Amino acid sequence: MSEQARACAAYLKDHPGYRRIMQELLKKYRSYGRPAGTVRLDDATQEECAAARGVFGRPFSPPLRFQTAQFEAALQELRFGKVSLKEVLEAYFDTEIRTKNELREVENSRFSAMLTQVLEQTDNSSCIRWLQTLSDPQSGGYQLLRREAAKDPEGTGRGLLQACRSLDWLERHTQRTVRLAVLSAQATSDPHALDSGTLAGKLFLYLLSFRSGLEVPESAEQRDALYYENGILCDSISSLVSQVGLVLYTGKEEHPAYRLLRQSREICTLSLSNLSGLTGARSSSGRAYIVENEMVFTQLCDHSAQFHSPLICTSGQPSVAALRLLDLLAAEGIELFYSGDFDGKGLSIAAQLCGRYPELLRPWHMAPGDYELCCSDKPLSESSRSLLQGCAGTALEASAEAVKQCDHAGYQELLIPLLETDLTETW
Repeated sequence: MSEQARACAAYLKDHPGYRRIMQELLKKYRSYGRPAGTVRLDDATQEECAAARGVFGRPFSPPLRFQTAQFEAALQELRFGKVSLKEVLEAYFDTEIRTKNELREVENSRFSAMLTQVLEQTDNSSCIRWLQTLSDPQSGGYQLLRREAAKDPEGTGRGLLQACRSLDWLERHTQRTVRLAVLSAQATSDPHALDSGTLAGKLFLYLLSFRSGLEVPESAEQRDALYYENGILCDSISSLVSQVGLVLYTGKEEHPAYRLLRQSREICTLSLSNLSGLTGARSSSGRAYIVENEMVFTQLCDHSAQFHSPLICTSGQPSVAALRLLDLLAAEGIELFYSGDFDGKGLSIAAQLCGRYPELLRPWHMAPGDYELCCSDKPLSESSRSLLQGCAGTALEASAEAVKQCDHAGYQELLIPLLETDLTETW
């Protein structure tokens, strides 16, 4: 840096009227990478206008306005000789000016170096393929990584490596189901490294989704389902499903505790942990009935002694435990009959289950005629209306259209007599 630039900067510092002018000039230089753009101070003080006059040699009044390039040219006419605006700004603020493009190049270089470093530390093919996609801004995980790398490059690299090591450990231990915290501890030495709020935990979900060819989960239910499909138990205690009447197997034998509950026709609530130890689920009738609502389930179970088929309760959106149980039944070819509310949530759940078990699941008392019997005075919410759109092209389309036209929810509590008859009368 030249002595002339330092002297010029010292002169400008000695006059407070230049302070905001210099701040605006710095912004313009960083933005354009050269003397460009217009400096404007709408609320300029008389002192600032006088300062501008000291450089340009002509009067100014608010709003104070001039071209950045003109300011640099005017500096050359002062007693300090030929100086560049960049040098004067660096001396004035005691900093090195980097333009946005320069900063972006540094960030890109740092990001590429981080990916290369992690690539060199893994030989897992799934991780390598995913890491190679991260040069594309449209790839899964790119935006998250760039955002975090800008704030904490070292921590981001560490989280990325933890995610890769976790997938590598998982692929080398596919013979058994593993709890998330145990996987995390084995792969990273930290049982909380893969928690949902950590960077490594979020990146691990991107990795699992990439390997499975699926979209990144948007909800806790989708996240837990992705984990389960990859042999990981995330929340094996609070993920629950209730049922009555199912034959549940461990190995080739019916589970003795569940056999007693089945024989006594008592409600049995299963956690995902319980279900992970089961090898099969069957129905003596070849059918299983499913309801969305807990109150409907318990009301119907008052007559469970007369049921000819098992009854299952999903308690709203099916949990991972509920889907695991239905998967076991589907593997045996058991016919599934689902009944839910006539609103966006109930009909969308039915549509999702029809899509998951297209050959086996049938809507149960969810036709337009049933809606007429249980329509309430409660108007649909906006979110409920939007969910109805997902029923287009499914077996629930006609019912969804009826609900949309009426714009009121229908509740399965009003259909309990029909559901009870179906469960207790000979079919």
